[in-house]
Amino acid sequence: MRRPPARRTRLQGRRRIMLQSLRKGASTWVVRAFLAILIVSFGIGIWQGNSLFKTGADTAVAKVGDAEVTAQDFQIAFDRELRQLQQQLGGTFTREQAIAFNIQGAVLSQLVSDATIREAADRFDIRVPDDLIAREIAAIPAFQGITGKFDATRFQLVLRQANLSEAMLTGQIRAELLRAQLYGPAASGARVPQIAAAALYRFRNERRTIDYFAVTPAAVGTIAAPDEAAIDAYYKANPQSFTAPEYRAVTILALDPAEIARTITPTEEAIAGTYEEHRAEYVTEEKRDVDQIVVTTREDADKALAELAAGKPFAEVAKAIAKMDEADTKLGLVTKGTLPTALADAVFAAAEGGFGGPVQSPLGWHLFKVNKIEAGITRPLEAVRDEIAAIAAREEANLRLTDLGKALQDELASGATLEEVGERLKVPVKKVEAIDAKGFDRDGKAIALADSPQLLPGLFEAEAGRDGEILDTANGGYVIGRVDAVTPSALKPLDQVKAEVAKAWEVAERKTRQQRLADELVGALNDGKPVAEVAKQVAAVPGMAGPGQRSGDTIFSALPAEIVTRLFTLDKGKAAAAPALNGEDIVVGAVRDIEVAEPGDNAAGVKALADTLRNDFAGDLAAVLESDLRQRFGVSVNETLINSLLGGPAR
Repeated sequence: MRRPPARRTRLQGRRRIMLQSLRKGASTWVVRAFLAILIVSFGIGIWQGNSLFKTGADTAVAKVGDAEVTAQDFQIAFDRELRQLQQQLGGTFTREQAIAFNIQGAVLSQLVSDATIREAADRFDIRVPDDLIAREIAAIPAFQGITGKFDATRFQLVLRQANLSEAMLTGQIRAELLRAQLYGPAASGARVPQIAAAALYRFRNERRTIDYFAVTPAAVGTIAAPDEAAIDAYYKANPQSFTAPEYRAVTILALDPAEIARTITPTEEAIAGTYEEHRAEYVTEEKRDVDQIVVTTREDADKALAELAAGKPFAEVAKAIAKMDEADTKLGLVTKGTLPTALADAVFAAAEGGFGGPVQSPLGWHLFKVNKIEAGITRPLEAVRDEIAAIAAREEANLRLTDLGKALQDELASGATLEEVGERLKVPVKKVEAIDAKGFDRDGKAIALADSPQLLPGLFEAEAGRDGEILDTANGGYVIGRVDAVTPSALKPLDQVKAEVAKAWEVAERKTRQQRLADELVGALNDGKPVAEVAKQVAAVPGMAGPGQRSGDTIFSALPAEIVTRLFTLDKGKAAAAPALNGEDIVVGAVRDIEVAEPGDNAAGVKALADTLRNDFAGDLAAVLESDLRQRFGVSVNETLINSLLGGPAR
C-alpha cells in the first residue's frame, strides 16, 4: 500500500534579476531586502536536506561537447524552479503538476545553454579574470558599508544569512560575463534598416475611428417551430449533442481522517498535551516600534549617545553624525527575532520612550530609541479549547488511520469484498448507481467522491467486478473503488429528446439568420449607405469608438478584437462584422476615419522603435549563434537518467 506523499512545502532571467538587484541602491536595512531578493529569485537554501529528487549518481544528464550537466546540477535547478513556482502559485502546486507543465524541459534547456557557454569559453579560450569578478562584487551596494566601500564583514554576513556561498555567487557573475563576451559581438552587429523602422512605425501608430452597432438575436424576429423533417435532419446531423455518456455503477470505500476524527472525543489529558505542543501558535510576540542610528566607529557612537543624552532630537543626531535621513532610521514594529542578537537583547530590555546603545553588530554600532511597546499575548487553553480538541482528534485520527490502512490491505489480500471490509472496519461503503467520466449522475448533478485525482479516471479504465488500487487522498486518507456495472455510451432515442432537438434547432437557425442579416447590413454599408440608416433597420443605436491604434488600445475595449483587426485592413467607409464579446450579438462596424502616422513627424518615436527592434534582432542573433554552437559541439541528453531522477517517464 502506498503511503500519502509528503507535502512539499526562471532560470537565466532570474539570475540576472538577482545580480541586477544586488547592484541597485540599498536602504539602511539592505540585508533584509537582499535576502528577500535571493529568496524570490533563487529559492536559496530550501532544497537542502529536502531534495525533490531521489539521490542519484553524480553523472551527466546532458553533455555539450566535453561540458557536462550533472545530475546534481539538474536536481538543484529543478528543485529551485519548483519552489519559485510554489511561491508564485501557492504551496499546493505539486511536483507532479510541475512535470505535467514540462518544467523539467525548461530547466534542462537552461542548463544546456550554460554548458554551451562553458564549452565555448574553453574552446575559444575566453576567460574572465578574477580581479574583474572582484570588482563586480565590490560594486554591489548590498556588500558595501556605510562609507560606500566594499565591506568584507558585511559581504560574509549577507552570504551566510542568505545561505549562499561565495563560489555560487562568483560562478553566477562569471557566467554572466562569459555570456556577454561570447554573444556581445554578435548582438552588437544587429542593424535595423530605417525603411523597416518607418514602415513599422506607420503600422503600429495608425489610428482609426469606428462606427458600430449590434445585431441581436431578437433582430431576426419570430422563428416558426421546426417540422418533423427539420427535427429529424438536425438530430441525425448532430448525434454528439444527443448522446448519453458512458455510465458506471461503482462502490467506494474511503478512509477519511476527517470522518474518523468526528468519532473521537479527546480526553482532558490529551487536550492539555496538545495545547502544550501547539502553545507557540497561540502566542503573539511582543513588538516594539524602534528607530535606530548606525555608525561605523565607536567614537561616532559615543558622540551620538552624548548628544542624545543632552536632549537633542533623535532624527537631528542621526542626520548630523550618521548622515541618515529620518526615514532611514525607522525600523517600524519589530520582534526580537528580527534583530541581530546583541541589538535585540538591548532593544527589548529598554523602557518605552527611552534610548540605548551603543551596541556593536557586524553592521556597525547601533543606537536606538523605543517609541512604543506592544505587549505579547498568550491565549489560554480555555479560550481555544474547542480548537485544541479538534486538533487532538485529528492527530488521534491520523494515528488510527495508519492501523486502519494496514487492516484494509490485509482484508483485501484475504479476498474480502469492499462491503465486508467496510463492515469489519466500521467504515461506510458508498454505492453510486451511475456516474460519468466527468463525475456527474444521469441528472447532471455532481457526485461527491474522495479527493483523489486518480480515482475517477481509474474507475473508467478498470474492468467490472475488480477492485482498483488503494489510492492516497488529498487529506492524507485512502480510497479504493470497484466498478459494478457499465452502461455504454448510446444515442438517445429521438422520441426522448425531441423537445431538446427542437430547441437546439431553433438556436442554430436563429444564429444562422442573425449572421445572414449582419452580412446583408455590411453589404449595405459597403454600398455607401449611412451607418445610422442601416442600424435603424435592426432597431439599433450606433456608437463610435476611437481614434485608437490597432493593437491593445483600451478605447476599443467594448469591441471584439476580431472586428478591430479586420477594420484596420479596410478602406475608409468600408465595413465588417464579428461575434460580440457577450457571445450572443454580432457587431457590425465601419471605418469612419483614418489618421496616418507619419514617421517624419516623430523622429524620436521612430528611433525608440528602431532601438527596440535592434535589441530584438540582437537576441535573435545570439539565439542563432548558440544554436550553431550546439550543433558544432554536439549535444547529448541522458533520458534514462532524467527518467530516474523524476521518478517516471521523462517528458
